[in-house]
Amino acid sequence: MGKNAHQDIPWTELPIFLALAREKTLSAAARRLAIDRTTVARRIQALEATMGRALFDRTDGNFQLTLLGRKAFSAVERANQELSFFGQALGGERHPLGKVRLSIPPHLAFSLAEPLTRFQSENPQILLELKATDQLASLMRHDTDVALRLSLEPPKGMTRYKLGAVPLRLFERAGGQSDLTRYISYPGADSIDKTIKSILPNAEITLSIDGYVPMREAIAQGAGVGMLPSDFGEEDPRLTPVSDKLYDNDMFLWLICLPEQRRLTRIQTLMSFLRAEYASK
Repeated sequence: MGKNAHQDIPWTELPIFLALAREKTLSAAARRLAIDRTTVARRIQALEATMGRALFDRTDGNFQLTLLGRKAFSAVERANQELSFFGQALGGERHPLGKVRLSIPPHLAFSLAEPLTRFQSENPQILLELKATDQLASLMRHDTDVALRLSLEPPKGMTRYKLGAVPLRLFERAGGQSDLTRYISYPGADSIDKTIKSILPNAEITLSIDGYVPMREAIAQGAGVGMLPSDFGEEDPRLTPVSDKLYDNDMFLWLICLPEQRRLTRIQTLMSFLRAEYASK
């Protein structure tokens, strides 16, 4: 062993650490490793004792990585990635570069279905796990690895890339038969803002819907006028725009990940793919 090698690294505990970080419960980690949950708990305690600090926060039986735990997880994954080159990955993974969990808004699942299928075909060494949800999966709690998010500004402290502007427009059912006094809002709004009111002066909120996908469907069924990303509304022949772009300050589509994970090959591969995909649009 070289003079600079760290002789105290608990190599035998690292597969257990990886399993618990990924599975988040003792039982699930034990099943993954084919050992009993008591052994998982005991060896994680021993690893934390060696480190001198907690790697996990325990809440109602769930194990969430601490800040140190997230940094350690990224470091161990990088080591695992290098070892996989020699066929000696710690977890004996079927996919040598591991799994990437991608969280996206549901309305993007339509336009990303073909590109993500192509990504998986081109990168069989990576297992892509897609979560299409309007609920924001937390990077900090390690609920996801990479996220696409619509917002004016991305969460602070993240590695982020701006993929493009997302202008918003008002839409009605095609044919002009919608009741323009009926406005479909998003939950939490108790009034119509002045920009929309200037276009629909007689409108009142008659329905609130969470998410662009159910919003589009409700508009198509004639429930009222609603606001959607321009591209998402325009691609549906059942809808007709009622307005031009609504706001001067567009929302943006952001691609984000934790800074400590950005150097992982699996993360870099997916993020580079998505950046190139959106750059070509």
